[in-house]
Amino acid sequence: MQRDDLRDLAEDPNLISGIYNYCDRWCERCQFTSRCFLYASEQVDPDLDDPEVRDITNEKFWRKLQDVFRNTAEMIGEWAAQTGVDLNSIDVSEEMAEQDRATAEAEQSELSQRAQSYITSVNDWFRDDVNAEENVHDDMQTTSRIDDEDITIQDAVEVIRWYQFFIAVKLLRALTGASETDEDEDVIDDDDLSMDFLTDFETSDDEDVEYDEIMAKTSRMDANGSAKVALVAMDRSIAAWRSLQISLPDKSETIKPMLIELGGLRASVEARFPRARDFIRPGLDEAFTDFVS
Repeated sequence: MQRDDLRDLAEDPNLISGIYNYCDRWCERCQFTSRCFLYASEQVDPDLDDPEVRDITNEKFWRKLQDVFRNTAEMIGEWAAQTGVDLNSIDVSEEMAEQDRATAEAEQSELSQRAQSYITSVNDWFRDDVNAEENVHDDMQTTSRIDDEDITIQDAVEVIRWYQFFIAVKLLRALTGASETDEDEDVIDDDDLSMDFLTDFETSDDEDVEYDEIMAKTSRMDANGSAKVALVAMDRSIAAWRSLQISLPDKSETIKPMLIELGGLRASVEARFPRARDFIRPGLDEAFTDFVS
């Protein structure tokens, strides 16, 4: 995609700013694709029609990623020049070292380790309890009634598999942001639960901006937003496991530990991020008066 195309998309007033930051990236099941910059940019990029470009193990994927980085770097350079910022004079080594430290600390945290353990548990369950010999998917349209919605075995498996790695990724991002700001319930205010304060920042005079405060608020906001989408993924995964348990009664006992493991992780994340569920995800948690396709 060319830079001019990106600029044109970014100026589309129908797009919801930042909606893709706290979604589950399941575009096929999202009602907001028509208002998402990331989805729109992917749709107008002809290179992405090639499945090899979407394959992380293929050289084309990495060439495409390199092109994206180069275009982004050029755009940042242009914006910096327009505002009189000399990017070469900025030393970010200290910030990068701090980011690496925060990431390493988050990876070693108990919550992150438990999320990684869940990934392994899911792989083990599908390897040991859903194999070709048992043919438990002979009737993939078998349904269970959960909260008045019909969920097929196939639906449940897709949900579990989609969020299997997603939970750990988003939780790591939440823990990294929380580590950077020493998140504490007493310092969290409503500004940390919405992106609205960034709009005020964009319209403020430079002399009135407390950049350290803005960065701290942004980190806390992102930590809560990332924790929320991880919790949403856990909610849906738990519902999917329960659906499988009902649909496959002979697997009930082997599914029970999965529910216990995931339920315990969810409770721990809620304790670590007590206001995460209050976070307002752009578009996804907001009511719009106009029609959304």
